[in-house]
Order: sequence, then C-alpha cells, then structure tokens
Amino acid sequence: MSLREHERRILAEIERQLSEEAPALAGRLEAFGSDDPDAPVDPGLTSWRPWVACGLIAAVTAGLLVLLFVLTPSAQQPDTPRPAENSQDADPAPEGGTADRIPAPAD
Repeated sequence: MSLREHERRILAEIERQLSEEAPALAGRLEAFGSDDPDAPVDPGLTSWRPWVACGLIAAVTAGLLVLLFVLTPSAQQPDTPRPAENSQDADPAPEGGTADRIPAPAD
C-alpha cells in the first residue's frame, strides 16, 4: 500500500527528529529487517529444493496409485439378464402339473 505525499512528509520529519535526538536508536531502526533470519541467504540456490520435494511427492503418489490399480482385483461383473422369451415360443405347462416333471421311460 503506498502512502500519500502528506504521510510521507510526516514520516520523513519523524525520522529526521529521531536521528537528531537519538542517533543510536535511529541507527538500530535503520538496520531493522536487514538481518531477518527468515530471509533466504541466496534465493537462487535454495529455490529449487521445494520443487524437487514436490516432484518427489507427486512421483511417489502416482506410483502408489498405479500399484494400487494394478494389484486390486477387478470386481465381478453382474450377469446381465437374458431377454424374456415370447409366450408364443414357450411350451405351455400341462394342466394340473408343472413343466418340471420327468417323463416316464418308454419300455
């Protein structure tokens, strides 16, 4: 967020008065943030490491998914019902009995 011109002038005046009244404190405040422990020493040398870590995690995850897919037995497919036969083609059941009777052997 940028500051308005009026706010910049006020901050510049405060800095000037501080450096006149307490030069040691002004020097410490100027150095504030330059020794940030979280700031990378050389961002060009450490910026590839997170990408390598993410790539390794992605490769391991993909490998495990492929292994899981290959080793998981496939589910049996349900039998598809056969189309019903027309009532004209089917043998009618005899009167008073079932169609499951075994015919008597002929002598």
